[in-house]
Amino acid sequence: MDDLKEKIIKATKDGTFFELIGEEYYQDHKNDKLLPSILSKLHNEGIFDLVQIFRSLENSQERHDFFSVRQIFGDILPKINAPVKSVADSVKHLTLEAGIDGAAYWILGPFQEFCKKDSKRPKQLLDISLTDIDENFDHLSVALISGAQLNESLYAKKAIDLVTHSNELVRQRATFALGRIQYIDQILAKDAVLTIKQASKNNSSDLLLATSMNALFSLVLQEPSLECHFVEVLEDQKDFFGERYVHTSAEILFREGGKITEGVESYLLDICCHTKPENKDTIDKIDYALARLVKSGKFDTCVSFLEKFFSKSSYEAPVKHFDSFIREIHQHKETYLSSLVTRWLLSKNVKLGKYCTHLLKGSDEGICLSFDKTYLTNQEKGVYLFLARKACGWFFVQPKTAISLIESLLDDAPDEELKDIQHLVFNPLLISYPGSIYKHLEGLRISKNAKALRLAEDVLVQFGSYQKALKAASGIHELRPSEQDRHTYWKHHQRIMDASMKQARSKSIFSSLFFGNESVLLYGNKFIHYIHHGDEKNRQEIPLQELSHSVEIASMHNLDPHSLENMIRQFRVEGCHS
Repeated sequence: MDDLKEKIIKATKDGTFFELIGEEYYQDHKNDKLLPSILSKLHNEGIFDLVQIFRSLENSQERHDFFSVRQIFGDILPKINAPVKSVADSVKHLTLEAGIDGAAYWILGPFQEFCKKDSKRPKQLLDISLTDIDENFDHLSVALISGAQLNESLYAKKAIDLVTHSNELVRQRATFALGRIQYIDQILAKDAVLTIKQASKNNSSDLLLATSMNALFSLVLQEPSLECHFVEVLEDQKDFFGERYVHTSAEILFREGGKITEGVESYLLDICCHTKPENKDTIDKIDYALARLVKSGKFDTCVSFLEKFFSKSSYEAPVKHFDSFIREIHQHKETYLSSLVTRWLLSKNVKLGKYCTHLLKGSDEGICLSFDKTYLTNQEKGVYLFLARKACGWFFVQPKTAISLIESLLDDAPDEELKDIQHLVFNPLLISYPGSIYKHLEGLRISKNAKALRLAEDVLVQFGSYQKALKAASGIHELRPSEQDRHTYWKHHQRIMDASMKQARSKSIFSSLFFGNESVLLYGNKFIHYIHHGDEKNRQEIPLQELSHSVEIASMHNLDPHSLENMIRQFRVEGCHS
């Protein structure tokens, strides 16, 4: 211990203090807090002033890890004796120096512990924060929160009085503190709620209203009987949708989870509907909250929210932003996912139809899915054909999904619609995907469903006739391009592919990993590389392995791309009113 003391004292003189304590911090394997104990003792004995030393700590990785060294200061802070003003300035410096890091405000906890060690410290800090109001840092709430842990009545009442202060920054910080005080006296908690409630009626500041919402909800968690006042504030501000206010609603939904009653949850979701598409952080919070709601069986609530949110944002926010929600409904493919796809395709809204394709992205061929038949009762005539065309239009590039959705309609579809659905399966699906669609129809030939069996038989017979006609046409010399034309086309195609490959390589993650270096294989069937050990190097040979991936491309894209695109576009937009 004495050796360490001497090393620390020497380090303070030669300018290597932070490097030394950083190294000692990592070497303290026993976790016996020896270093903080020695540092606090040396400070209290007047050997050096730790508060001033740490005031010079900078967020630099060149010689020491800033956050580790700062944590040492947090460990010793409750144990040292120092003027409140000096400590407050150092805490401010160390917090702001941390930047936007999530751990930036961690040191406020030890600072509160420092203030609690002496009943005079919260009072001194409160006087400092009110005498010279710092726009860049909040010492006021620390003073009120730590003071309330020593004298709840005195400091809670001070905070209540400051909620009506002439300075908006003081009002905001006092409101924040009221939400962080842990109340023993429930009368004080109610007084705090009523004060914030009254003050919020006259406020138009986004930050202040967001702080009020957060503080009120924290108080409601402590005393649920106060929820009615929180709801009244939400009702009073029903036409206010500032970005901070909306974000706070999303944070409460995300953070508090099952602690929220259904009434409050409904209000908060209504507020979150007004999130701007560019506020990705807010949307992420909402996304996590929706995933939790789905797990708790509130799928319909989530769908209603999403439809309202997309409508208010003019469908500028893509549904893929809600990836946690999407992953959760994929866990319930036959219920939630099926229901959502059916609902949005029946909505006759092109944007929601497009969102359906995003819901099912993840594989080249798509996934097997069925329509939710509960949505098909009491629908207008032609709904089965309507859904079949939507499935073909929106999921044409995912033939597995398209044919499985259409198959789910066959059992209940009326005979007059089955004929048109059969034509749809043949053209464009089967003639575009003679591999996967043909295989699926072959499987239906052993189906117990009479309608599905008949459709598969008829379509396969039709496809046989189609192939015979193609073979007959292929023998007509005038319909075939000349060898020169084919050669010219493939040269043009090769140039396009080369340019595309060059562009892909420039953005490749592998190129960045290997600093843009590429290896060209001149001959052989092995990859050779060298491992260097000092001046020696060892040669290693790795056999080359074959990698392959197949994607089924619609053949009609080559035969008649323009007619195909027009047909798919018609399927997507027909019958839609928005």
